[in-house]
Amino acid sequence: MLNAFQWFCLLSILAGTFAGGYYPLFHQDRARDKQAFGYGETFTAGVFLALALTLMLPSSMHLLSKALPNIDFPLGVLFAMIAFMGLLGMEQKINHLRQSLQSDNNELSPPIIPIIMTIMIAIPSFFLGTALGISDTNAAVLIFVAIMMHKSSAALALALKMVRSTMRPGQVWLTFSLFAFATPLGILVGQEIHTWLGSDAMTIIKGVILGLAAGTFLYMATLHELVQAPMINLCNTRKGFSVMLTGFVLTALVRFLMGEAHHLG
Repeated sequence: MLNAFQWFCLLSILAGTFAGGYYPLFHQDRARDKQAFGYGETFTAGVFLALALTLMLPSSMHLLSKALPNIDFPLGVLFAMIAFMGLLGMEQKINHLRQSLQSDNNELSPPIIPIIMTIMIAIPSFFLGTALGISDTNAAVLIFVAIMMHKSSAALALALKMVRSTMRPGQVWLTFSLFAFATPLGILVGQEIHTWLGSDAMTIIKGVILGLAAGTFLYMATLHELVQAPMINLCNTRKGFSVMLTGFVLTALVRFLMGEAHHLG
């Protein structure tokens, strides 16, 4: 059963996602410039870095080492790298598919491209929601803020990809809704896991999910969308780097004041 804060997070994330997709879905001729959101994405990249490296990854390593003391290996790092490399491989496949299917003379892309992009972003969105669902309230607040900062802009980008494809309106709304509900579903699954599993199993599950979430946040901060990623495309300027660094420092400072990195278990 979700508590009041988790219901607030679930409904806010859902509302924020549809708010992000509203403009391109209903004003297809106007909302074309994704670069207008660039510095917001850059700030979010700093937040993601801080959460991945100062909260989720240390927590994952702590929980897994406590649950599996006989295994002398940084399992949290292993799961983070599985998520990171898996998302990188998926994105590379999407880029190759886009190049092979979209001709220079056709402004509209085939439906398979936005569908695969939606799946690629929905999977980490689900894991991030699960991480929020299994976390205590203090840590969940930071995860919620990071998700909210990214979810609307991701919804905007996906909606733009959909309306620039040959997808029919019904397909657009169905695909977009699957993305919108990925994180709320993750919250529900995370809460159910927390409710039904015993303490030992819960510690392992928490460690694995936080490790996967750490790799996801790290990827979203650095290599998501590859050459168009904020870290590559915008942080090469003084202003862009300063905005990213501000997001990192503020989030790391909050984490330090809360002292949550080793207390998610």
